[in-house]
Order: sequence, then structure tokens, then C-alpha cells
Amino acid sequence: MKFPSPNPAVAERYYTEAYWRSDSTSQLFESMVQHHPERTALSDAEGNLFTYRELHSHVESVAAYFSNSDIGEEDIVTICAPNWWQTVVCILATLRIGAIINPVPMTYGWKDIKYVVDTCQSKAVILAGKFRNTDHTAHIEDILGPGHGVKIVIQLEEGARQAGVLFDTLLGKGECAVPLPAKPDNVAAILFTSGTESKPKGVVHTHNTILYGERCFVETLGLNHEDTCFMASPISHASGFLHGVILTLTTGGQLSILDVFTASAAVDQMLRDAATWTMGATPFLVETANELRARNATLPALRYFLCGGAPVPESVVRHAMDIGIQVLSVYGSTESPPHTIVWPSDPPENAWTTDGRAAGDGIEIRIVDENGNECRDGEIGEEWSRGPNTFLGYLNAPDVTAKSLDADGWYHSGDLAYKRPDGSIRISGRIKDMIVRGGQNIAAREVEELLIQIPGCIECALVGIPHDRLGETGGAVLVMEAGRKVGVQEVYDLLVTQGVAKFKIPERVECWDELPKTPSGKIQKYKIQKMLAEDVQGGRIAE
Repeated sequence: MKFPSPNPAVAERYYTEAYWRSDSTSQLFESMVQHHPERTALSDAEGNLFTYRELHSHVESVAAYFSNSDIGEEDIVTICAPNWWQTVVCILATLRIGAIINPVPMTYGWKDIKYVVDTCQSKAVILAGKFRNTDHTAHIEDILGPGHGVKIVIQLEEGARQAGVLFDTLLGKGECAVPLPAKPDNVAAILFTSGTESKPKGVVHTHNTILYGERCFVETLGLNHEDTCFMASPISHASGFLHGVILTLTTGGQLSILDVFTASAAVDQMLRDAATWTMGATPFLVETANELRARNATLPALRYFLCGGAPVPESVVRHAMDIGIQVLSVYGSTESPPHTIVWPSDPPENAWTTDGRAAGDGIEIRIVDENGNECRDGEIGEEWSRGPNTFLGYLNAPDVTAKSLDADGWYHSGDLAYKRPDGSIRISGRIKDMIVRGGQNIAAREVEELLIQIPGCIECALVGIPHDRLGETGGAVLVMEAGRKVGVQEVYDLLVTQGVAKFKIPERVECWDELPKTPSGKIQKYKIQKMLAEDVQGGRIAE
């Protein structure tokens, strides 16, 4: 399979400026094993603890199995598994032999997994077995399909049937004979996009594009080997994989993973492992803060809660501040992993008024108009980014790549934003997220930032609903605290008193128990639009 490669001139500049280096992820992990062999590397919800030496031993055994099965450099290994310690071992073992890891979330159905396996021409497939109500082992023939090229299937736990070799049988087999991979410009991971708007695309990253972004986070946050990262976001998705597994285990820290998020379990585990930082979508922060409020408790070791994917309510940030947690908003995408962050030294209000500023010196950000010209501060345009962390392209999709990644290396995000004088940016919506009502444009994000201020509102989404005469009208879906709900009239009255133009006020308001989301917590608006357009009743609280 042919992968996109770095532009030689750009690569030379990034090496000259030391943004790219000569280390692979496996070399950095090996270095941590040598420097901190008895330090705890990994812990999970079941209380399992592994030192760097113990984790390394398991990684070597699984890597040896891969190698003996003729899985090697540039082969793709697809893994669909939850936040289990075995998942971490398989990720590291894949990278250890110079293969390419392709993690997909447990929310995928077997048809989704088949699409990814076929697209990647995967040589190995790793499945969880039974996890909650999901068990992909029952569909292994469907996933592989006739005439497949998959050489091995590994099963982490028991399932409806034995689809492959059981993970436990691979341990204790000794070290892998393959030399440590030392090609940092080789492809390390293929991460599929969340699919918030269309069919997922395979985002191609090298060791260098991954490691530069993680070094930015380490330097910005002042992290080191004494830090513990708590990760409830799926490690089989970009945020958990990059900022949990890779960042933590290449810097010598401890990774504490939770497979089934509840606020109570999260607080208990963060206290148990003395977590110093975590990252999750806004609802994770809301629920964690509410749990701490209910317990009248704090997380004394937790310094930072990185939060992205949706606006963070001021009230939530202030409550977190009251209990000693600093909230830092982040922004990015799988193609350009969070490349802005509210720095710890920034004013506290930046957490709810901005989406941060460039996370490192090598990251460039532009806000441009429809002709690609630079916008003035405060003027809304499309957000573009470029840097050593930017992906190389989409797998097997050069035409699609050309639409998002231009010849000068700028990634066109499709997000509307404006820049502030301090260099911070504020996302104001998606280019495709503009509702056109009777010829008048409504930026969904602008209205959402007002809706989230409604007392008791945990999260919200505004979408366009087809209308025979006006083209579209606004439909709002809110998730409210228990015992609270609002309707069209309440929302109308609240927004009118704030001086909002009447054409921007949603003409349909519903309260749902939850919003459909990607594994990383991004709201899937196309699903909300479909449900509202079809007047689907399931899963919502009647007004």
C-alpha cells in the first residue's frame, strides 16, 4: 500500500528547527523503561498495576507473536477494544515491530469495522470479546469477508465464540527479536475521523507528526515523569490514543485508564491514582464537577482538566476553579490534533471565552476569508492550521486530501473562527453549520453559546430543520439537569431579553436525555437533524 509522504523541503525545515527528531515512539518508550523500570506505568479500573518493566515484558511477548506471524513494518493492525490494559499492550506491541496501529472505537458496529479493515487492508485484527452489550466476535466472518488478507486475529477476552488466539496465551514468551524501529518518518498510525458529517476517512500520521504535538502539550503544561494522566476518553480514538497512551508512556508518566465512565468511578479512580491531569469532552467535566459538589470533595492532585469539543459554560469553569481545578480549553481535529490550548498562564476567563492559542512554536494558525486572504482580528473566517503535527493526508484518497490539505501544507478545517489580539482564537461554528432561514444566516455556535447559559443546561445543539417556505428554521435540543426542562416560549423569552435577533431564536426546542456523540464526545449534528426532520420521538423527553 502506498502512503502519503512528507514534503522533502518541509521535512528538512522541521528537522533543522528540531521540531522533528530521530526517535520513534517505541524508542522513547524503551528509554522510559530503562530510566524508570519500577515506576508505575499503567493502572486500570480493576486495580491492575504495571510497572514500566512489567508493561515492557508484555509488549515484547505480543510483539514477538506479531513478528513470528509475519506481521512487520508498514503492515496495518486494526484494534477495536475498550480502555483495558491489554489494549495498551497491543498498541505498543504494534509500534514495537514497526507496524501501523489503526485503533477504532467500541461504538463501531461490525460493518464499520469491516469498512476500516477493507480500507486499510489490515494484516491483523484485534477484538475485545464481550464488552458491555457489544461482542464483535460473533461477526468475525462478516468483518473479514471472503478472500481477506488478515493473517491473525487476537481476542482480548472471552466472547460469544473464539474468533482468534486468546491474548493471555501470548504472554510470557520472551523478547521480540526484531530491532527497535528507528524510522520516525514512517507511518505510525491511521486514525479514522469521527464521522460527524460523512463517512470516516483514514488520517495518516507518522511518528514525528504525532510526537511533535505531544511534546507541545508536555512543554505547555509542564508535564514530566511524575505526572499521572487519567483517561476515560477512548484510547482507541484520537484523544485517548495520542494524549493518553503516547504522551504519557513516552515521557515516563503513569496512565490511569477507565473503561466505563461514570462520574463516581472517575472521581474514585482519580483520587486513588492521584491523577494530576485529565482530558475529556465538556459533559465529562460537568458530571465530574457535579459529583465533587455532591460529595463536598476535591481532587487535590488534579492540576488541569483539558476540555474540548463544545463550549465550556462559565459556571462550570468557575465551580472547577472553586475546587482547585484549572480548566484549559483545547481545539483541534484528528488531522491537526489539538493545536490550540488555553495556556496555564492565560487569564482564567480564556477557558470559557476562547479556544486557546497555538500550542507550540511550530504551529501556525490563520483565519482567512473565502478567497484565502487573512482576516483582521475579530473578523470571522475559516480556520487553517499548519505545523509539524499536521497529518500527511487521507489513506487511499488523494482527491479528498487535496480538498483539505493544500499545496503549502495548510489544513483547511471547515471551522469558522475569529482571532483575538492575544493570539487566541474562538470557534464560531462550522462552514456547513450555518442555518439559512429565509435568506438570513444563523451561526449555530453563536446561538449555542447563549443556550448553554440557560440555568440547568448541561449541553445543547442547534441544527437547521427543512422548511417549505423559509428553507430552514432553527431546532434546538438541550440536555438539562434532572428535574429541569424548557420549551420554545422559555427559550424565546430568555433570548429576547438578551437582545438576540428574533430570526436567530430557535422555533423548535426539545429536551433529550442525551445527544448523539462520537467516541471522543463530539456532537453528531447530522443525526440530530435527521431525528428532528423525521420527528423521531425515541430518546427524548416530551415537552
